[in-house]
Amino acid sequence: MARTNGHIYSDYRKGKVGNKKRRFSLSLMLFILDVVMIAVLFAAAVATIVCVVTPSVEPARLGVLSTVVLAAPIIYIVSLCVLFYWIIRWKWSLTFVSLVFVLIGSFAVGKYYNIYFKQQASVIYPDNIKVVSYNICNLNEQAIVDTLALHRPHIVCLQEYKSDNGGVWKSLGKKLPYNTTASGNADFSCEIFTNQTILRQGLIDSLPRFNAIWADILCNKDTLRVINLHLKSTTITQQDIDFVEEHQYVLDSARKMKIRTITDKLVENNNFRSAQARKVSEFVAASHPMKVVVCGDFNDVPLSYSYRTIAKQLTDTFRAAGSGYRYTFRGFFKLLPIDYILVSEGIDVLSYEVDYTMDRSDHYPVISRLRVNRENK
Repeated sequence: MARTNGHIYSDYRKGKVGNKKRRFSLSLMLFILDVVMIAVLFAAAVATIVCVVTPSVEPARLGVLSTVVLAAPIIYIVSLCVLFYWIIRWKWSLTFVSLVFVLIGSFAVGKYYNIYFKQQASVIYPDNIKVVSYNICNLNEQAIVDTLALHRPHIVCLQEYKSDNGGVWKSLGKKLPYNTTASGNADFSCEIFTNQTILRQGLIDSLPRFNAIWADILCNKDTLRVINLHLKSTTITQQDIDFVEEHQYVLDSARKMKIRTITDKLVENNNFRSAQARKVSEFVAASHPMKVVVCGDFNDVPLSYSYRTIAKQLTDTFRAAGSGYRYTFRGFFKLLPIDYILVSEGIDVLSYEVDYTMDRSDHYPVISRLRVNRENK
């Protein structure tokens, strides 16, 4: 039976009403999403400002905010996502605001990511000095020694080194005839191995041996003051790392307590490292006009107060010759660069790399080729 005009009109009205409801629902969803993204933009903007300010402010004054920099790469990615969202939504005023904070954040995240176009210069300069800095996490393993020997470094700075009564590290001396600052059978500290001549050595005043040792080393007729550091640990355990990486964020009382415990550890040790960093900075300044190489596990990211305090008078070899995104710690989603090689004026950086094949420790070794610029002597 043919449908009447009344039926057709009724269906038309229903369809029109249905379309209005769908448009209203879509508009409401977009409005809610816009509100959420405005909140995300605000949070990312505040976090970006904190990341930019943190290196210049003592952790004791910032408190828990000093830990925000640990998430700097994630904050930057969130800021980029927010920017693209407002572009898609054609909200140009909010796009402009987002772009401003992305540009601000790019200066901060630039300490994590670098683009380097020059070729490695080690072949051009046969008098280069190859330096390795590596936190070996108390491990006395032949595999570590063998891999280090393959790199054939002139200077090796080890953190969390423990004397090997079994002779594992003695085998490194057999492969490469190294001198060492190590002494005694119970060492658990920073140590320096070198196939060059050690002229003198010592500790940085008021820092225990576990944290800082230095040695004046004669390399290619030039004397380098090599400083090996292990700044105060975060005291974050593997259990803490697993808690973060497995996204165990359900807000029950036990998990709230766990998050607070982790945060308290980070804040307390940020304060401790800031004091250590000032002592190291003073020692580096007092070493002038000697050429200085600072190696070590800083237990802090490039946007930290501790890093800036030490590095402000030095050049980060990653910034000078590294390429791509750097991370040196295996935990926390492989986001954290906390191991460094820094050099003073008058030392050219020929290359930088992190050996990600050496995965025995919870850190990766940092490797740089250096050369004393005799024109600046």
